[in-house]
Amino acid sequence: MKRTERIIGIIAFASIILNLNLVPLGSTLSVISLSCLSVLYMYLGSAIFCGVPLQKVFIKESYAGYSNRRKSVNVMIGMIISATLVGILFKLQGWPNASFLLQIGSGGLLISALIYFIKVRDKNPAIYSNVINRIAIVAMFAFIFMLTPKEKLLEFKYRNHPEYVKAVKKAWADPDNQALWKKVAEESLKIYKEK
Repeated sequence: MKRTERIIGIIAFASIILNLNLVPLGSTLSVISLSCLSVLYMYLGSAIFCGVPLQKVFIKESYAGYSNRRKSVNVMIGMIISATLVGILFKLQGWPNASFLLQIGSGGLLISALIYFIKVRDKNPAIYSNVINRIAIVAMFAFIFMLTPKEKLLEFKYRNHPEYVKAVKKAWADPDNQALWKKVAEESLKIYKEK
């Protein structure tokens, strides 16, 4: 399980860099990898935090050393990390509600880190570091994307295409104007015809 998580995490990180540099298929790869990582934490978060191998995820005895409360907290943290990863994906792609997802996810990560710091730290340091390290990594990316305004992200991503940036900003200012969105589509086509 750890290897699967690391491989998908490395691919997700690389895809973010590719996406921000407009490398062909970078956007597609970031959607797939961040979605896979999100699904992994959503459904297998408790197994990941308990250190259960992928082959033993559905075997009840694999979780024998963990209380129901701890397993429930692990499930909750997996869901929070999943929502945060979706927020990062939405912000990266310029989709709506990214800020909301990032705020909810970051707040949840902060609360989760405090709970683990207070409750689990002294009882089981291995579990504590296992969860806190993941929370810290996801929270770092969440805060970076949350603090970066969508206009700055747009300007950076399309730094070599100022006409597209200008068209998108105008369309954001007047979202009901279909002519402005048509101009955005035209400028978008010019970008991909160049490549």
